[in-house]
Amino acid sequence: MLSRLKLSRTFQPRLRPTLTKTLGQMLRQLREDRQLPLWKVAHAAEMDSTLLSKIELGQRFPTPGQTAALAKFFGVGATELESMRMAERFLSDNGHNPAAAALALTRIQESAASSFVNRKRVSVNYRSKAVQKSKKKT
Repeated sequence: MLSRLKLSRTFQPRLRPTLTKTLGQMLRQLREDRQLPLWKVAHAAEMDSTLLSKIELGQRFPTPGQTAALAKFFGVGATELESMRMAERFLSDNGHNPAAAALALTRIQESAASSFVNRKRVSVNYRSKAVQKSKKKT
């Protein structure tokens, strides 16, 4: 006879990639799809299996280093997992005030766009200076 926990995992439909999937759900799906035990994945990320279990259940958050190690282990984009970690952490810390969270997200988007434009300008200016220097030498 299957235990209640095993029964619930056995007949649970497979999660499809959606925007609402949590980091923990994604990690659990990656691990189960590869039929890996918790301890192997936890060892690769230099954490204990209890912590990984809590991360999968959404009770804890991994550190940025642990997130990068998990991404490397599973062969997925580190930026994708880190963005999920950051978003979940932000919502966990600020979800009690949706209006302030929405305003903060707007400011983050504006800041990110500005940062991207400034980075482009710096790289263009750096290249133009290098071209100017090479023209002076000739």
